[in-house]
Amino acid sequence: MVHSLKKEEYWKVEKLFGDWPFPYWPLCLNQKIRIYVDDPVSPKSAIGCLGGWYYCAGKPNKALIIRKQKEWFGLFPQNKEWERLIKQCFPEAGKDTRFALKHDANFDRDKLQAMVDALPEGYELKFIDSKTYDLCKKVEDEELEDLIGWFDSKKQFLEHGIGYAVVKDGKVVGGASAAYRFPKAIDIEVDVDKRHRRKGLASAASAKLILDCLDRGWKPTWDAANVKSVHLSEKLGYTFDHKYHCYWISPIFFKTVKNPDKSKWESYCGKYETNCKDFKLKEVWMKDGDLYGLASNEVSRNFKFKFYPIGENVFGRRDGAAKVAFGEGFYTVDGIVCKKL
Repeated sequence: MVHSLKKEEYWKVEKLFGDWPFPYWPLCLNQKIRIYVDDPVSPKSAIGCLGGWYYCAGKPNKALIIRKQKEWFGLFPQNKEWERLIKQCFPEAGKDTRFALKHDANFDRDKLQAMVDALPEGYELKFIDSKTYDLCKKVEDEELEDLIGWFDSKKQFLEHGIGYAVVKDGKVVGGASAAYRFPKAIDIEVDVDKRHRRKGLASAASAKLILDCLDRGWKPTWDAANVKSVHLSEKLGYTFDHKYHCYWISPIFFKTVKNPDKSKWESYCGKYETNCKDFKLKEVWMKDGDLYGLASNEVSRNFKFKFYPIGENVFGRRDGAAKVAFGEGFYTVDGIVCKKL
């Protein structure tokens, strides 16, 4: 069985998690915390949830990771045993490689200040107060939305958040801020508009944020999503620890019909009109007993994907919300009919 712990019971899983994934993580101030365990009295397995991120600790437990979810979520295995179980339960999950940095960094204040001082002419570092927060809401590069996006509201960010934005010509083009905020620690988020990269903006903003944290007596932690982030973190004073994986679980996995009737699937195959605005399904075919499609949307052109049956003639895909319903010689999506060519 799966049990949910109350806040005053979180101490029961301290040994299972240690300081992983972040020190003090059950005290996060800006994300909803939930902890699920196998035993409410003496748990041996646990999943700690920070928003949509699920951290698996202790003894691998299948019941904890197959709970139905309505939204995407990420599963982080604490060890290889958890990772094997996740792949067994969700063999078609997406997988990202991430890079853990040691929590105890060796910061050189003079070196950090030199990075701040090296900010190129024409750019300005601004503490994210009420006015700068409003500028962050107007960013043109959607990747910059995460500078304040880890917080539910402006009020919550101003109360618990911290960050520095890089501003040029009155627009936010980069910055560093808190992704997770703990009572005396943060985990750092860094983003720079792709048109303004390779100018030292990430270094300057990150260094300024770290110096501010040190002045406040806070611990700034860093978890890298790619090798470039690792190199930046090492430049700032962090030390690489190890690689690990995050598995992305789509809600479609919980909706898929088991042992579906495939007798009509062959008739769905062929090329189609592309009348839809956001999702244009161009072609459908079968391979190894599964149904696949070729489509384009506002993000990608001509991408291939697998259909997941969620009804008698209704399908979804792993990475999108569009539902495709097939009929005799046509399909419908978002209420629009597209005929087979």
